[in-house]
Amino acid sequence: MVVDADGALHVPASELARHGIRAGSHLRIVTDSAPAPARRSVRGALAATPPAQHVEELLVALDDAKSERIADVEQRWA
Repeated sequence: MVVDADGALHVPASELARHGIRAGSHLRIVTDSAPAPARRSVRGALAATPPAQHVEELLVALDDAKSERIADVEQRWA
């Protein structure tokens, strides 16, 4: 975008088309009054991740429980 000395704002047609704005449209300039959020570090974000062994034990327990539920349903419908 280019602002002339008299304050006229010029935006390339390709930029307007990219946003779906048609010729003759009235636009309003909105300024962002809120500061950009500070970037946060993700260092240590996974510090509380359980060990792989515990995850494997949980998956086995879930599979066992699923098998028991399926057997229970099959037994009721048999």
